[in-house]
Amino acid sequence: MGRGSGWPRWLTAVVVLVAGALLVLTWSHTGADLKVYRAGGWTVLTDPSQLYDVHPATISMPFTYPIFAAVLMIPVALLPWPVAYAFAIVVSLVALALIWKVCLPASTVGPMVALVAASALLEPVRETLSYGQINLVLCALILADALGLKHRGRGIGIGIAAGIKLTPLVFVAFLLFTGQRKACLRASAAFLGTVAAGFLIAPRTALRYWTEIINDHSRIGGLAYAGNQSWNGFLARLSGDLGGGGIVWISAVVLTAAPGLWLSRALWLSGRRLAALSVCGLISLLCSPVSWSHHWVWMLPLGISLAACFDGRRRIAVAGLWYLAFVVAPIWWPPRRDNRELRWNLWEQLAGNAYLWLGLGAAVFLWTQLRPKRLVLTHQFVNEPSSRRT
Repeated sequence: MGRGSGWPRWLTAVVVLVAGALLVLTWSHTGADLKVYRAGGWTVLTDPSQLYDVHPATISMPFTYPIFAAVLMIPVALLPWPVAYAFAIVVSLVALALIWKVCLPASTVGPMVALVAASALLEPVRETLSYGQINLVLCALILADALGLKHRGRGIGIGIAAGIKLTPLVFVAFLLFTGQRKACLRASAAFLGTVAAGFLIAPRTALRYWTEIINDHSRIGGLAYAGNQSWNGFLARLSGDLGGGGIVWISAVVLTAAPGLWLSRALWLSGRRLAALSVCGLISLLCSPVSWSHHWVWMLPLGISLAACFDGRRRIAVAGLWYLAFVVAPIWWPPRRDNRELRWNLWEQLAGNAYLWLGLGAAVFLWTQLRPKRLVLTHQFVNEPSSRRT
């Protein structure tokens, strides 16, 4: 910790100890998703044709990501399970620290350690750690790439993230809409490179993924389950249609993506780049067919973006209330599982879809904070934020 930071070391120690104790008490999933990743990595190494058919003995969920993602999972498939699980947690914690460093670049070591420890109590973060998920890694990769305004490879990280999990494709559209043409081309090339790699490794399996698996939402769990905090999940719970929202969902996606990208662009043009990327991440969460609660790690930069609209104590209060909502996680309060979500009353709908409402409220608030002159769109896109036009 830097001298003169004004942050007592004992406070950092207390936060770490309390957060660690509470995290142990709430730990429950024992790396379930990491086991699926390992199965995918091992299968693509031994018999790629079976990639989308096998699953761990105790888990019903099969591998659902592109072949490129399975290739990246080969190292954890080769490691002994305890080492692989520990490795995944450490990598996620490093990614978490990177996210906070991007959001609060002036933070010193002591506060940063405390933030990482405390944020492990946030439901999306602790679920990511417990499941052995990759959400924090993808979020950190996208933020570091998009905000690294002067490095020559800008866009490649976003393309790779999209090649691992398709939802980051919205950030490729974001690069296009903000006039970052070279970064957009690099992102597109990187993504297409991951697709090509899949066809080189297992052509028939890749063809099956892009023509069949990609549209089979039933492979990743019940759409109506409370953990699915997307428009599709909300509409499934509201309508009682276990197949999802259908044409209504598609309409909601269009009505979210178009103004969402417009808002992201307006925020970027006004210099609020973290907020712009946070809104873009929010678009991916709302519009994806399935956005499990652990996908909502984008609430980390979104909370900082909201707090930045205030000064002094109000900033602390806004940040505190925002993150507290994700600690208590109201989405788990109503009855759930066995399709009990289909019988929610009004109050249960409000609590059970809390992440959805929080995200929409944050986007609307950020829109109200734009200056009038920033709301007028010009016919020209903003130049790339580097003299080298990277």
